[in-house]
Amino acid sequence: MTILDSSSNVADADAVSRPRDQAKQHVNRYSICVILFITLSSAAYGYAGSIIATTLTQPSFFEYFELETRPDASTIIGLMNALYYVGGIIGSFTSGWSCNRFGRKITVICGNILILLSGALLAGSVHIGMFLAFRVMSGCGSFIILSSVPVWVAELSPPKIRGILTDIHAVFMMLGYTIACYCGLAFYFVEGNNQWRGALSIQTVLPVIILCGIRWMPESPRYLISKDRIEEARKIIFRMHSHPSDPEGLFAKWEFYQIRKQIELDKTFATSYVDIFKQPSMRKRALITVFLEFCLMSSGILVILNYGSIIWKSLGFNTVQILNFQCGFQLTGLVFNVVAMSFVDKIKRPHLIAGGFFATALVMAGETALQRFYLGSGERGGLIACATLILLFQVSYSLFLDGPTFFYVAEIWPSHVRSQGFAIAMATMSVTNLMWLQAAPTAFNSIGWRFYLFFICIPVVGSGIVLLFFKDTLHKPLEEIAAIFGDQDMVAVYQQELEQGHIPVDELDSEDMEKQRIEISGTVETVETA
Repeated sequence: MTILDSSSNVADADAVSRPRDQAKQHVNRYSICVILFITLSSAAYGYAGSIIATTLTQPSFFEYFELETRPDASTIIGLMNALYYVGGIIGSFTSGWSCNRFGRKITVICGNILILLSGALLAGSVHIGMFLAFRVMSGCGSFIILSSVPVWVAELSPPKIRGILTDIHAVFMMLGYTIACYCGLAFYFVEGNNQWRGALSIQTVLPVIILCGIRWMPESPRYLISKDRIEEARKIIFRMHSHPSDPEGLFAKWEFYQIRKQIELDKTFATSYVDIFKQPSMRKRALITVFLEFCLMSSGILVILNYGSIIWKSLGFNTVQILNFQCGFQLTGLVFNVVAMSFVDKIKRPHLIAGGFFATALVMAGETALQRFYLGSGERGGLIACATLILLFQVSYSLFLDGPTFFYVAEIWPSHVRSQGFAIAMATMSVTNLMWLQAAPTAFNSIGWRFYLFFICIPVVGSGIVLLFFKDTLHKPLEEIAAIFGDQDMVAVYQQELEQGHIPVDELDSEDMEKQRIEISGTVETVETA
């Protein structure tokens, strides 16, 4: 590892500041298009994950599977959600293994194939057992995508706007949720006994589009370098992060050099789950990851999402109003996730997350108080206030928490165990959701508004823990984050060394081929190496 010498002099200050200024703008149109296409998979997950909420409002679905008359109907409805998250646990750990073995791209392809097949088979189900079985497949495919897309996007993104670009995953996820809700609303008005099948079958559309175009998407350069596919990685970095304001491709050179040196060092480290929990700094990351996902899912977001129909019905609204409220809830999330992109890379990560926990707890406290007095009362003003606060909850969650669910986890784990770290995160999400969603139907019937007290207390405690113990990763290169966890010996090169000229450009170019052709803003330029 090169050690920075604060007393060293840079021969030509202008020559140092000039490339630093040139390298500020290092995202081009191609990069944005790539990330937008990759995150279509997030929309596919969003649709698959939320379509059950509107399916449970379709009268034909209840009639076909006799859920109005079966004595075990409540158990079956609970299983529909529980088995999805059982599949999610399987998918999370499958993704952690597959991302390292076959790459991010192949893993996302597999997730989309599972969502495609499960969507077709759920829509064609002729028995409740068949429907439940393919909910497991849908959950597995969904969480393979949920565990791999944010990692893929984060590894393609430059540090300065990594939060914004990774937040596109949350935006497209909300887009999938919203489309599912509006499809459910549309098919409610379709006549016939099979109206519920239509919305489920649309689950296949996005995976088909993705599978047709994903072959042209670039693999993560970090994965390619870890597999000694050096030239492929170099070309992808130069194409993704070259810009007319940086005609010499200095930022791309810095990034490639830093990633390559870091991965050469990473190959000497253990990568098993057992080793993660043996090493104190890795164990700390794991505890942060588990705690973050537990608190996020204990805010009440998934209970509202999956059992929104029960909540709205308990507030006295009819089926069409319930469907419209669900659509409004998801559309609100979509809009405010887009708004969040304007500031997620301007606020320290712990402050953003802690503020989000406190805001959602505050809104949930108001919702709990209102339901305490107005639930079952028939008082229209009070019920409208309850509905409004549920929408405000979605505003708070979307602004402060939806994105960090993904990009903060991707940031705190080093490259050699990032996929395993994300698998731990998504498995925790699945287990936590499984716990709350299984408890929700019984809790709503037995303790009513008191159930929401959990969604107040846990986030409040979480906000304090986050401020005290979570590390800030804002704008830091992924290769340097190990240092803030006390692992300075796990950092091969610091970006500051590159920017200040401690590592000469000649050294960056020394391993290049004699000539390379790289594409910058749609034109091909020849880069001569020293």
